[in-house]
Amino acid sequence: MTTPSPHEPTPPGGQPGSYGQQPHGQAPYGQQPYEQQPYGQPAPYGGSGGPSPYGGAPAGRRPGTVTAAAVIGIVWGAIGALFSLLVMLAAFSLGATLIGLLLLLSLAAYVALLAGGISVLQGKSPKLLLYTAYALVALGLLSFVLSLFQDGGNAASGIIGLLITAAIAVLLQQPQSKQHFAARGTSY
Repeated sequence: MTTPSPHEPTPPGGQPGSYGQQPHGQAPYGQQPYEQQPYGQPAPYGGSGGPSPYGGAPAGRRPGTVTAAAVIGIVWGAIGALFSLLVMLAAFSLGATLIGLLLLLSLAAYVALLAGGISVLQGKSPKLLLYTAYALVALGLLSFVLSLFQDGGNAASGIIGLLITAAIAVLLQQPQSKQHFAARGTSY
């Protein structure tokens, strides 16, 4: 073997003449050799991020039902709050004080829905989102029944809001949602 000249760099293998080659089973620079798991085999120590062996989402991950409920709450809360604010301001400017006050309550409910969705995404308790969804479902049912009794009122006017807020409550009552919050020590 020849020794390298002072101007040639030492190859990564550490030996002259073996530039780019490593002895079998050794990794460069003192690293451990990487052993790839065969296809279909679980990674050791649960490092794959795959499904939990006990059902539900892997530990630490928020289930899709919780995320969906929170996002729906944020979007519907923002849309409802904006609409309620605009109609409330119009009602007060036209002198319809009672309708304006009812819309003020509606505005508060939609802001609570928005805040509840944000708090769930931040990993906090779902109580505000869930209870606000229940309240809006009850108000939606009341509005639906009242619209049926008005002189041929449009019964479909509140159906969309009723279904959307009911979807939030249903998503938060799913077993994987309850398991997620129970694992965090939050009950509702």
